[in-house]
This record gives sequence, structure tokens and C-alpha cells, in this order.
Amino acid sequence: MREGLNFAWEGKWESALASFEQALAEEPDDPAVHSHLGMAHFQLGSFDSALDSYTKASHLAPEDPVPLARIAEVHERLGQRDAAVNILFSMAEIYRRQRDWTQAIQAFQRTILLCPDHLPARMALAEIYSQLDQPLRAITEYLNLARVLQQGETEKALEQCRKALELDPRNPEARALARALQRGELTEEVVVPPSLAEEGASPADIARDKALEELANIPFEDTLAEPVVESGQGEAEVVLVEAPLTSELTRQQIDALVAKAIDFQTRGLTDEAIACYTKVIAAGVDRPAAHFNLGLLYQQRLRFEPAIAEFNKAAQAPQYVLGSYFALGECYKASGRIDDALEQFVQVLKIVDLGAAQRDQVDDLVHLYDALADSYIAKGDSEKAVAFVNSLIEFLTSKGWQDKAREARERLDGMSEEGDTVSLAELVAVPKANAILAAMSLSQEYVQRGAFTAATELCYEAIEFAPGYLPLHLRLAEIFAQNERFEDAIAKYEAVADLCLVRGEPRQAVKVYTRILRLAPMEVVIRSRLIDLLISLGEIDGALEQYVALADAYFDLAQPEKTLEKCAEALQLAPRSSNEREWRVRLLRNIAETHVRRAHWLKAVEVYRQIVTVAPDDERARLNLIDLYFRLGRAGDADKETVAMLEYYHTQGEDARALALLEEAVRLEPQQMPLRARLARAYIDAGMSEDAIRELDALGELQLDAGLRKQAVATVRLILSLHPKNAEAYRRLLAQL
Repeated sequence: MREGLNFAWEGKWESALASFEQALAEEPDDPAVHSHLGMAHFQLGSFDSALDSYTKASHLAPEDPVPLARIAEVHERLGQRDAAVNILFSMAEIYRRQRDWTQAIQAFQRTILLCPDHLPARMALAEIYSQLDQPLRAITEYLNLARVLQQGETEKALEQCRKALELDPRNPEARALARALQRGELTEEVVVPPSLAEEGASPADIARDKALEELANIPFEDTLAEPVVESGQGEAEVVLVEAPLTSELTRQQIDALVAKAIDFQTRGLTDEAIACYTKVIAAGVDRPAAHFNLGLLYQQRLRFEPAIAEFNKAAQAPQYVLGSYFALGECYKASGRIDDALEQFVQVLKIVDLGAAQRDQVDDLVHLYDALADSYIAKGDSEKAVAFVNSLIEFLTSKGWQDKAREARERLDGMSEEGDTVSLAELVAVPKANAILAAMSLSQEYVQRGAFTAATELCYEAIEFAPGYLPLHLRLAEIFAQNERFEDAIAKYEAVADLCLVRGEPRQAVKVYTRILRLAPMEVVIRSRLIDLLISLGEIDGALEQYVALADAYFDLAQPEKTLEKCAEALQLAPRSSNEREWRVRLLRNIAETHVRRAHWLKAVEVYRQIVTVAPDDERARLNLIDLYFRLGRAGDADKETVAMLEYYHTQGEDARALALLEEAVRLEPQQMPLRARLARAYIDAGMSEDAIRELDALGELQLDAGLRKQAVATVRLILSLHPKNAEAYRRLLAQL
């Protein structure tokens, strides 16, 4: 079996089939073997053999709905619609018995898609929606049932209307349909527009209510406001400009057309509403509200291409962006364009999530959502993409989804002690999301009480339900770290980072690597990976910071050659940084300090000379260079560098700074007579006689200690020229000398 799956993963279906047949010889009654055989036959185009294998798998595991899904797919491929419908209905009933409502709803919906008049499927959907407290959807199904039953079974149709009215006695569509049935009139397709006040309305439902309200209240004058998109620095903004009417219709005629369009739409007369909206737009009422409603009507008639065109126009207006993206996703999904549908639904949840997020989370969330759709598309796993899309749809059409989104955002923000940003989309795709959030929250409480074992076990239990939900793994790693199980924490963090990279979320991987380095700053391999990742993301300054830390780590590990190597690599990267000069100086200083620590003073001198050339205002580099010259016994070079330093600051008009640096140089090298002489001269030039006398006094003592009597005499005479308070003592000293 494992061998066959490996072949299947590589796309070698002939070899996979051979392996599965060997497995079947060993275990002829294993339903999993038959299912895998069916998969191989299906991929090889042997649909009859695939059907046979899947049927055997279903007989061996009658309560497993998965083989039935495959059987239905094969029947669809073979053009056997009725057989596919029967299998899908059976599969839906299994899910219903298992109380897997999401899968049951999807299976019943697929049944209805293939057979719109399938009464048991519609009845089952209505009952499920009622059970799940989604009255608007239940009403829709009851009214659609009534529409199917109205030809020949009027009493049964009226019974469905009564069920709808039990859920909402004031529902105008149910009441209108009931009256029409009592009069013996046939009606068109029924579509229930949810009210804004009702919970459970999807973004498209909410946008439709806005559009109907807007169109009903617009005072149409001789000119109409037309939305125009203007692109600025941020998001597109919609402004209103005046556009003349493009037809000869009068204002009253346009008013009448709009009223008719709204009336037909709310009564479920789709074709009539389409005709009216088309005339309204042609007359010059080129508003997003009109385009959005027209798109909905095309969608109801399964005319997806014109619906997509209308929704794209409506999406230009901010108030219809959310509803338009949602409706576009539904159109693409119904057309089989799962990648496009996924992109639209992710955009919807992105807008919802950003609306509830804190300002400092926005950039991270944008990157997460951009990577999300790309990762599903790149994997090419249509089943997972469909499952994810269905999860998003289920969430965005659930009762009170706006409040759920806000609450989930708040709970997610409070979960991580590291302040990581987690997308709402990731949570939506997780089964038993509320239970997962509760487990994460409870694990925090356990940790605060010091009950690390209980917190760990709770995370493991949650991971069994949602093995792909990364925040759970991050939470587990945090618990390990807090319990000082650092090796386990690092291993878990590494696994999460690897998965982030596989899923196309490099910025999340950066955060995880950063966590590892906080626990183990000497992990040079992890830091090297982080550098490569930051460079690939174009975050050069961040990569250079990590290069500096990596160089320091290698030096602490007694590998100075590696330190120099990494600094050299970073220097090659510096031109791409935000401030090449600053980074070049910083890296050269690291190299110079490494040479100094190894007592390679000549090499250090060369590097400091480079720094002074690049940054003549680098005071520390100049002082270190002077110090190194003295250590090497090159007093002349030290003096030249001192003069150069003083001249530079003098030309910059910073004589006070030059004096301060000279004082610092003397503090570092108090035995160097040239430095003291330079400092004394600087004090004299600055009119600081007392400071000059003190410095000359110290210089004279150094000269006497060195046997430089003539120089000492000159120093004492210079002191006397400054009129010291104790001049007589200096005269006696001069006489002695």
C-alpha cells in the first residue's frame, strides 16, 4: 500500500495500480485497498474498473461516504446523471446520520445541482437548515419545494409555504407564493432576499439589500451620478461625477423602470427583472447598485459570464466590494473555476479580517492572505481547495458571521504570547474551530498555574482534530519553552517553519526562526537559514542584522575565521541595503575588532583606515586608529592621524568636538607625549590656560621620566608664559633643570 501511494504521489499510476493489486491479493476484504485501486483506475481513465473497485469498497464499508463520492464522480464522467444523483443522495444521508452537517449540505446541494427537481434533497436541506437555526436558508428551500410541487400538487406546495411562514410569518415571498397557489397561478423561481436586520445573510445578501435600498431612494434628475474609480496612493476611491442620460427616456420613465426592476427582483421574476435592469443601465443609471443586482439575477439564471462582468463593475464601489467578491466566488465555483473562486473568497475574508484587526497587524495579514490562495493554487490539490472554499462559504453564510469574525479575531490576538499574527482564514478551515480556540485558551490557563503536563496534553488532543493548524503547534512549542524543554521547543519550531515555507508563507517562517534564536542564539544553522529567507524577501537590512549576530556567534564559538567570512559576505550585500555607508562602516568595524581581539594589529589598522575613508566623521574609528599606531610603535603615524582628525573637525566648524576627541585620546593613551602636547596646544588656542598648564605639567613629568631634559625645560618655559598662579615654583624648577 505504501509503495503504491508513493508511486501515486509521483504520478506513476501504472506502477501504483500494480502495487495496489498485490495488496488486494493479500487483503481482498480491505475497503481501503479497493478505494486505492479505484483511484488508480480512475487516473488511468479506466472508469468502468474504477466504478467496480469503488462499489466493492462501499459494500465493505457501507457507512463510509467517501467511496460514494468517487462513485458519483465516475457516473458523472460517464454521463450517467441519474445514477450520480442517486449515489449523491445516499452519500448525503450518511453524512446526515453522522451529523456532519457541512458535508451533508454540500452533498444535497450537488444532488440538486444535477437534478433541480429532486424533492427529497430539497426537503432534507430545508430540515437541516431549520435544525441549524438558519431560517432564511430553510425558507428558501421550502419555497423552492413549493415551486417544484406547484404543478399538479398544489396542496403539498401550500404545505411548504406554511412551513416557511412558521419560520417567518411576515415573509412577503412566502405569503405572495401562497396567495398565487390558492388562486391557481404558476410562479417563477423563488429567491428570498434576506433582510439586513436578519442574521445569517451572506455578504452578497447584505450587498443586495443595500443595492435595493439605494436604487429605491435615488432621486433621478436629468443627470445621474456615475461612479468613477480614481487610483491614489492607497486603495481605489470612488467619487461621483455627473454623467448625462444616454437615452431619450424621461425622468419619470426611468423612475418607473427602476421601480419595476426592484419589484420584479423581489417577487422572484428573474427574466423580467433582468430586462428592466438592462434598460435602466442603458438609460444612464450606470450605478454599482444596478450592476450588482443585475449580476445577482444573471447568477440565478446560471448565466455566469455576464454575472461576473456585472459583479466586477459593482466591485469598484467600496460599499459593494465585499458582496461582489463573494458573488464572484460563487460564480467561479459554479463554473468549475476553483482557483478563481478561492481567490475571491479569500479576498472577502481578508477584508472582513482586516476590518477587525489592529493597525500593526495589517501588513502581516495582507502578506498571509496573499500567500494563502497562492499556496492552494500552487499545490494543485483541487479537493483541498474545494474543501477550503466550502469552509469559507459555510462561515460567511453562518448565523452571525460578522460577530463571529470579530470575536475570533480578538481571541486569536490574545492567544499567542509572542504576538504573532494569525489569519482568520486559517481558523475557518479548521474543523471544530471553537473547540480548538477553547483548548488553546485553556492551555494558557494551565501554564499560568504551572500545570505544564496538562497544557501539553490538551494541545496534543487539539492537534489530533486539526493537525494542520499551525497556531496549535506554535502554542505547544511555547509551552515546551516555558517548561524549559528547550530542545523539544526548538524541534517543534523548526517543523512549523518548514511547513510555513512549504505553504508559501515565508514571513511566518521568519517569525518562527526568530523565536528559535531567542531561545538559542548560538544556533548558527538556523540564523543562516533566516538570512537566506530575509534576502529572498528583499529585507536586506534585516538580513544584515542577522549577519552581524551570526558573525558574533562564530566569534563566541572560537571560530574567528568564520566571523570574518560572514562579515565579508555581508559587505557584498550592503549595497542593496537602505544605507550602504552605515552598514559598510558597521561591518568593517566588526572586522577590525575581530583583528584586534586576535592581536592582528596591522590588519586592524588597514580596516580602520578604510572606515575613516568611508566615514571621516567616525570618531571611534579615528581614536582606535591612533591607539593602534601607538601600540605598533608608529608614533609618527599616530601624530599624523591626530592632526588629520583635528583638521577635519576644524574644517567642519566643530573645534569643540575636536578638543573633546583629543581629550578622549589622551585618556586612552595617557603616556603618549605627542598627544599631551597636542592637547595642551589646543587648550592654549581655546584660551583655556588653566587646563593647558595642567596638561603641560603632566607632559613635563613624562619628559623628565624619559630623560628628555631639554624638552622638559621648553615645557616649563611654556607654562611660565601662561602666568601660572604658582609661577615662583616653576621658576625654581626651571633653575634646577
